[in-house]
Amino acid sequence: MNRFHWLLVLIGMLGSSIAGNLCASAAEPGYAIDQPLPVEISPADANVRHVGRFDASDAKQLKYAWPASAITLHFTGSSLNMKLTDNGNNRHEVIVDGKIGPVLVPKAGTHLYRLAGDLSPGEHTVTLIKRTEANVGTVGFDGAQLGEGGKLLPVKPAAHRIEVIGDSISCGYGNEGANQNEHFSPATENACETYGAITARAFDADFVDIAWSGRKMWPNFTIPEIYDRTLPDKSDSKWDFDAYKPEVILINLATNDFGQGNPDEEGWVKAYEQFVAHLRAKNPDATIYLALGPMMSDGWPKGQMALSTARKYINRVVSDRAAKGDMRVHFLEFKPQDANKDGLGSDWHPNVKTHQLMADVFIEAIARDLKWKHIDGAKE
Repeated sequence: MNRFHWLLVLIGMLGSSIAGNLCASAAEPGYAIDQPLPVEISPADANVRHVGRFDASDAKQLKYAWPASAITLHFTGSSLNMKLTDNGNNRHEVIVDGKIGPVLVPKAGTHLYRLAGDLSPGEHTVTLIKRTEANVGTVGFDGAQLGEGGKLLPVKPAAHRIEVIGDSISCGYGNEGANQNEHFSPATENACETYGAITARAFDADFVDIAWSGRKMWPNFTIPEIYDRTLPDKSDSKWDFDAYKPEVILINLATNDFGQGNPDEEGWVKAYEQFVAHLRAKNPDATIYLALGPMMSDGWPKGQMALSTARKYINRVVSDRAAKGDMRVHFLEFKPQDANKDGLGSDWHPNVKTHQLMADVFIEAIARDLKWKHIDGAKE
């Protein structure tokens, strides 16, 4: 923790007002707009694979907001368009046949984007991933288009399923920022390069990122109060927990809770235990990690011993779960970030290098506890 961290918390607490104060942007070069293709693909097509929390109540549009929400299309044909509705502030990663292309910054409104063109004959795969967090804005996927003779095909499912629950760290807030003096911008937030996403790729796992900047465990502005929602800013948007059953869940909440004084131990631990119990009820077979770090320390706020205190609180939750017979709840600590050695991202947040170091810890824990094999064979 450092003295500049609370600038970020203020930004996070503003919630959706972040998006409202940003200027609308045009699409990045390389993605043509409003050039239709002849083969229409409905967003409700069974071969459209989406990972994350998507509101499918309207057959004409899939709505999504959480970071790292992903849409994948596997098809034959030479070209692919996607139609998106956006506020003009979000950023998306575009991956064509395994290669990352320019960042897509949709214009405000509903538009077509040529995400792939002049492809060779045969099968191709395009994935669109939301780099920005929910408070930057909700996106609508209004369908896709293929070139003449193109056909949508089934997408091979991933081998595993991971869910991360957290605050700005888990969103990827500022992880592509130049240094700690650069303030928040959607352009430097990349959920695709968070520790959770990196870990998921290491195990060929679907990744769901339920994170929002500035959020806490308790007592206010919490993740638990919005966790059950498909679209987090809609109180009546209820997620179907049967739609996605993670094998691994990691919670990384404490940084904001301990930033301006240590919270009451009994109140905080009770809230954490209730949240873990809720997760366990929804996911009886999941391994759950209660994580800590990397923005906290015992040196700031001065005299507070925030890191040691949070460690004590979280380990109480682990012990209490074990006493109830739940042996698949584990403590996991990420080392404090090292500004001198590894640098920092925007507003004193972990940069991509630190996220990789965090992922190394997460990967090692999963390999040890669940015996998953690293897809490159380097780790087991």
